[in-house]
Amino acid sequence: MKQTDFARTLTRFLSDYLPGQRNLSTNTIKSYRDTFKQLLIFYDLERNIKPEHLTFDKIKAETIRCFIHWLENKRNVSINTRNQRLAAIHSFYRYTQSEHPVILLECQRILGIPFKKREKKIFDYLSQENLKYILEQPDTTKKRGRRDLTIMATLYDTGARVQELIDLKTGDVRLTKPATITLKGKGNKKRCVPIMGKTRNLLENYIKENRLMENGNQDHPLFYNSSRHPFTRPGITYILEKYLKQAKEAHSEVLFPECLHPHMLRHTKAMHLLEAGVNLIYIRDLLGHVNVTTTEIYLRANTELKKKHWNLRIWRL
Repeated sequence: MKQTDFARTLTRFLSDYLPGQRNLSTNTIKSYRDTFKQLLIFYDLERNIKPEHLTFDKIKAETIRCFIHWLENKRNVSINTRNQRLAAIHSFYRYTQSEHPVILLECQRILGIPFKKREKKIFDYLSQENLKYILEQPDTTKKRGRRDLTIMATLYDTGARVQELIDLKTGDVRLTKPATITLKGKGNKKRCVPIMGKTRNLLENYIKENRLMENGNQDHPLFYNSSRHPFTRPGITYILEKYLKQAKEAHSEVLFPECLHPHMLRHTKAMHLLEAGVNLIYIRDLLGHVNVTTTEIYLRANTELKKKHWNLRIWRL
């Protein structure tokens, strides 16, 4: 079967350009791949064009608009997901411009398709009280409880993304002063973050209990499940939800968030640092943001929360 121009370009984009030149993470590349899987399904179902027959001359800006509309209305994706899919297509067509300059005009038309505006919501995070009660829940008389407490304390203290936590190896932990953990973030960029004394002690006891430093094995996963495999995102989420539920039952008088996902602990760390008066540049470096403008979402959220609190006080008066 004759190869199509679209098939060759898409293969190079996903297999060579994204991992090789852009140095994107495996999860990001998977998200791009999923976008084009859905695009192929769309052409098959809605345009009656099989993947092996799809060429650039059959992909127009108007068809991409129809695809995005199809995702929203027939696949019921959120605005965020819709925009992510469009961002992946934009990235592909920026790459395609230089690969196939003969279709430069159509590339520019597709790049001109706008993202959909959405209402920006203030993200959820835990109060100091919420965090304290949740961290009290693991049964530290049991090995699993000690492990779970160490996972939650490390996730909060480092402000790590969940994948960064999952990817941690024993050799990434430095227990001698100053105690630090080395995280590998987006684009395989590494950053070294300090940890508090309590977190350091939890990690030291956990590593000793599980004999993770025996035989100088620096590449063993730091956190792993009962099958001795590294944790998955759902596995970490399950642990957090479990102890959130216990905290709600133990402290019914306290207002907790409805759910607790791993990224909420990252938000929580950033907000607690901001509330403590820590400089925004330090928070940026801790979180591994490329630009401080990304970190400013916490400053804006803090301002909005203060406004809400002030308006509530006025209303009560």
